[in-house]
Amino acid sequence: MAGFDPFGKRGEWPDSLVAIDWVRGATPLAATAEGKALALALGKLEAIHKKLNVAELRPKAGRAFDTLDELDDAERQAKAVYRSGVLPLIAQCAEVRRLATQLTKQAQSDPGIPRPMVMRTAEVVRDTELVSSAFKDLGEIFGPFDVARKRLVKAGDHLRKTLQGPMRQLEKGLGVCLKQPSRDNWDKHCLDACKAIHTVIRSTPALKDALWDTWKVHDGDSFSHALQVAEKSAGDDDKARSKNEQVIVRLCKDLQKALDALDKELA
Repeated sequence: MAGFDPFGKRGEWPDSLVAIDWVRGATPLAATAEGKALALALGKLEAIHKKLNVAELRPKAGRAFDTLDELDDAERQAKAVYRSGVLPLIAQCAEVRRLATQLTKQAQSDPGIPRPMVMRTAEVVRDTELVSSAFKDLGEIFGPFDVARKRLVKAGDHLRKTLQGPMRQLEKGLGVCLKQPSRDNWDKHCLDACKAIHTVIRSTPALKDALWDTWKVHDGDSFSHALQVAEKSAGDDDKARSKNEQVIVRLCKDLQKALDALDKELA
């Protein structure tokens, strides 16, 4: 057996570790007390392996994680499967290997045992080691989670860089509008930054899930248009104009809170 890859084309169970095949190929050695013990241990090892779904040890094919929390949860589930399914398999491999090693030594010292039969038993020793080693390689088994994590972190860094400029611009613009609330100041200092942030959140699933209830109304244009209508309606009415300024101040304060929430989400 060249190797054992639980997830690849070589993930098929080795013939040497199929109890019935070993018994057929190692008779009359398999009829001894030691041989029967090995056959039972092989049968138990097969049963453990059949219950194990190796696909549960890795992310589902084609799955893209939106957040590190989502990825961490999937990895915890995979490691739970490892503890409940793989660790017993590794332990049973050790038991089979122990019995097969003893039986091989006995067979080698008995000239009446045909050499091919000895070799079949030695193959059990070799292949349990290959299977056990493959399942002990945690870096290989859980590697796809590490790859996905690096990809998410890289995407998060890019997202922060993308939003950094508009967030700073909007923060400064809100400061201007709070001191001098007017549609002109909104359009000049806040409109473009607000639109840019709104667009990024709308197109980023993780941010949209967390923040869209707040940011869906902050597209920039809608507020500018509403102010334009309100200004025309107010005319020279000082009370109406004052009311419009209060609306701008209230929105700017809401947006400051929304920016804080976005900043925490990106941290």
